[in-house]
Amino acid sequence: MKGIKGKNNATKRTAAKSIKTKLVIVLFIGSTLLLTLTGIVLSTTLNSRLTENEKKILSETSQSVSKDAELFFERYITIAKQMAQDKNIQNFLLDAEPGDYIPSVNGYEVLRNTLIETQKSNSDVMLSAYIAEADPSYYVDDLSGVSDASFDLKTREYYKTITDDITCITEPYVDAATGSMVITITAPVHAEGKIVGLTGIDITIDKLSQVVGEYKLGENGYFTLLTEGDVITSHKDDDNILKLFKDIGVSENILKSAEDINDEVMKYSYNDNEYMGNTVLVGDTGWKVVSAIPRDEFMSNTRELTKLITIIYIMTIVLLSAAMFIIVGIVTKPIKKITGITNKLAEGELDVDIDIKSSDEIGELAHSIGSLTGRLKSYITYIDESVNVLNEMAEGKLNVEFQNDYEGEFAKLKSALLSMSNTLKDTIGKIKESSESINMNAEHVSSSAQILAQGTTEQASAIQELSAEINEIYQTIANNAEHAESAGNKAKEAASEVERGNDQMNQMLAAMDEISNTSREINKIIKVIDDIAFQTNILALNAAVEAARAGSAGKGFAVVADEVRNLAGKSAEAAKQTTALIENSINAINNGTALASEAGKSLSGIVSKTNETNELIAEIAEASSHQAVSVNQIKSGIEQISSVVQQNAATAETSAASSEELSGQSQILNNLVNKFEI
Repeated sequence: MKGIKGKNNATKRTAAKSIKTKLVIVLFIGSTLLLTLTGIVLSTTLNSRLTENEKKILSETSQSVSKDAELFFERYITIAKQMAQDKNIQNFLLDAEPGDYIPSVNGYEVLRNTLIETQKSNSDVMLSAYIAEADPSYYVDDLSGVSDASFDLKTREYYKTITDDITCITEPYVDAATGSMVITITAPVHAEGKIVGLTGIDITIDKLSQVVGEYKLGENGYFTLLTEGDVITSHKDDDNILKLFKDIGVSENILKSAEDINDEVMKYSYNDNEYMGNTVLVGDTGWKVVSAIPRDEFMSNTRELTKLITIIYIMTIVLLSAAMFIIVGIVTKPIKKITGITNKLAEGELDVDIDIKSSDEIGELAHSIGSLTGRLKSYITYIDESVNVLNEMAEGKLNVEFQNDYEGEFAKLKSALLSMSNTLKDTIGKIKESSESINMNAEHVSSSAQILAQGTTEQASAIQELSAEINEIYQTIANNAEHAESAGNKAKEAASEVERGNDQMNQMLAAMDEISNTSREINKIIKVIDDIAFQTNILALNAAVEAARAGSAGKGFAVVADEVRNLAGKSAEAAKQTTALIENSINAINNGTALASEAGKSLSGIVSKTNETNELIAEIAEASSHQAVSVNQIKSGIEQISSVVQQNAATAETSAASSEELSGQSQILNNLVNKFEI
């Protein structure tokens, strides 16, 4: 039992530890899931916001580059347009007629001076300034003056300035004299409501490329400047200058963006490296700026923030786990105390100190355990007193008293024990009275049977004497008449004895009937005892069930229930034995009654035969001739009477023996009943 208790205590301690572990695990998993979900949402949101922010910064930087390029172009476009608005240039183009010698046209010198001054004012970028006419084709510049006869304006790229009335920026080309990358900007000259020619300037775009190239995106980002025809004029790799954008190994999506002028920031590849960038127009020039920043660098801020969030998340999990462990330990500490108290209660130690003071459910549990301890102490008092009462009842003391006031289910036990005591006292009292009556009647039956046996023996002796006399009469017929009177007297005496024997037999039958009725009453009493034993056994079973429910606290009561069950079994066994003995007695009495009835009938026959004998003796006196036949008939009747009388003697002896045995059994029953104090 100690080993089992130790295992139970170990199991309870393990259960207590597992509660703490489960709480920590549940809180840890819940907090982790919540923080993970929060981290995912936060990271996703921040990644999205940071990505959008980085894209916005990239777009704004691209716009800044585009704006600076646009300002560069606007400055020189403005110069070309201002030249087109110059009245001297307009008048010169109006005055020049086909076939005229250009240097001789009015205003030529003024025109040359204007072109020279314009070039000098922007000599750092502008290589030359000039005007041109399509019909006839010629131009006048600030350097060499008039073009030669091979010049054909219509073959030039910027001829569309006249045909389309637009400001034209040509594709770049390398200047043969300077080796610089040059573009031409032309503007239409209007006079008298028509286009009379164009003004143009040749500028180097090295400075523009330098401006674009100086812009940086992060550490390794850069910008590419494309012409309207997607020729590269500025790139981080010098080998790509003047190449078509599509020929340097960029992905299709950025090519399409440059073609459709889509300023959306996208991921694209260049020489198998991933970049983020977009395409932005440079004003109305048709030129474009393409941004490029390595994707890893573009996402670096996002990755750093994600890494920071992850570190904060891990630290939060660690700190939260430690806090949960400490808090759960504080919360479960009273539970451990309560577990120790309940372990002591389970071991039977009821003097425990419950010092847990709390206003929550744990405090209520501690208060309930204190109440339970008090109740268990009162239950032990009830059980001890009930055990003492049952022990007294087992010793035969049925007058029981209870000193304590019982509550709850134990009040039912007290009531049941008192009811059982009263029932047993009443039943045992009745059994005692019945056993005394049975004993007295059995003694009377035994005495009557002995008297009957003695009388039957005397009858047998008298019949033997009568038989001898009849034989003598048969042998001495001659003396029949002489002894007839004497025979008549003997016959009267025999009749008198037979009648007395018949009366005694009737008395014996009446006594046997009374014994039989008394035995049936005893059988009913035994049935009552058997029912009491059965009800006691049921009560013991219920008590055992209640003891099992009470656990270790009900072990003493379980022992009491077992003792009550054993006592009920013994009572039932004694009742069965008594029933068997009484049934044997009843069977013997029934057999004796049947035999006595037959003896009575035989005695009645004897009386009749004796009367016939008297008549025969009288007739013997009157008719001696018939004496021999009559004597022979008398001899046969006497033999029959002798047989019946011998049977009656044996039956009477048997009845006497049965009556003595019944008397002995009733005395045993009386001794058993006398053990009970009622």
